[in-house]
Amino acid sequence: MSTAPADNPRPPPTVFLSYTSEDRQAVQSLRDALPACGLEVWYDESGLSGGDAWDHKIRRQIRECDFFMPIISAQTEARPEGYFRREWRLAVERTLDMADDHTFLLPVVIDDTPEAGARVPERFLTVQWTRVPGGKPTPALEALCRRLVSGEPLAPQPPPRRAAAAPSARPQPSAARTYPPFPSEEPGQKVWLGLHVLGWGLQCGWLSFMRLPRVVRLFAYLWVFALVLAKACTPSDRHSARISAADADKVDQIAKSYQGSSNKADVTKLGAQIAQQITGEIGAKIPESSAVLAIPFSAPSSDPGTRELAHAAFTQTYGRVVVSHHGRVGLMPQALPPADPSEAAAHGRARHSKYVLYGSIDNATTPQNLVVRIVRTADATVLWSASYPLAATDPARIATDVDSRLESLEEEDE
Repeated sequence: MSTAPADNPRPPPTVFLSYTSEDRQAVQSLRDALPACGLEVWYDESGLSGGDAWDHKIRRQIRECDFFMPIISAQTEARPEGYFRREWRLAVERTLDMADDHTFLLPVVIDDTPEAGARVPERFLTVQWTRVPGGKPTPALEALCRRLVSGEPLAPQPPPRRAAAAPSARPQPSAARTYPPFPSEEPGQKVWLGLHVLGWGLQCGWLSFMRLPRVVRLFAYLWVFALVLAKACTPSDRHSARISAADADKVDQIAKSYQGSSNKADVTKLGAQIAQQITGEIGAKIPESSAVLAIPFSAPSSDPGTRELAHAAFTQTYGRVVVSHHGRVGLMPQALPPADPSEAAAHGRARHSKYVLYGSIDNATTPQNLVVRIVRTADATVLWSASYPLAATDPARIATDVDSRLESLEEEDE
């Protein structure tokens, strides 16, 4: 073991040993060897009792020492927390005020703990590690101490070796990226730990994404772009844009002025009137095929009052659906027997419609109700049904409910 020259006018450099208590025996061997190499060791065992004065002393020594030597081992790897990790963080914080080529951190490994994946601050991985098994002096340690005492700069950390690629192989820069170590928790730093874990997760996710083939990443970019474009082009409230207040007023006026009945001629005339007044682009033409087939609401022929309510409700509903679907709504000129979804679906299939809208007065209940249904033509399934008491029937409300439900069904099928 070589010794520092006795006539060295400069005071011996100071080195702070940071370790976990489980490694004390090996660290004591290292502590005894470093002074013979010309280094003054700051090694404090009084910390076993703790206290504010002790913590203040440790912080001051880390601020004032010439070199910081963290002792890394299987014991430090096994401990997710400990005061030594606070010392490591304080040392790393001090390096923020130092030049990049200034030597301060001197990581020492006393066993076979590998650098890859070690639970150490990232800054420790940017400097050369020295392996001193069991804390016993080695030629590498003696050479390191001589350079420190003489002020000779240390060799920079060599970059990690990469396997030689075939001449025809293209470089893969993403493959060289390594995942950051998982953040370690320090006492009193739970909030910062949560933020660090969040950042760690985002960084690992991005690195994983960048390791995907370029074609996959390009597809992901296009998919995200399509979603953003679709969101930007979609109105915030689709239903509010389906029918304007002016069109709603037109529907209401037609319903109030309608004096016809449920016979075929009157219903056909009603459909032409709504199509011509509200959707001038199609005039009086009623489409033969459409997404929705509307069938007049049926009512007992012996009760004129209920017939008028059924006609008014159908007129409002049909008019609103025609407006929201820009005229592409089929119209069957005669009503159906009450509560017959199979026959309604058959008429819908004959007219190539996806849904059938129809209603009827339910005489089996007291008071009587107007039951409105939406049927899927493919299997005659009743997708929606609602009952409205005749005593409090509001045709405008029924029209709004039906149009809203049709919109929901169409969105589900998209």
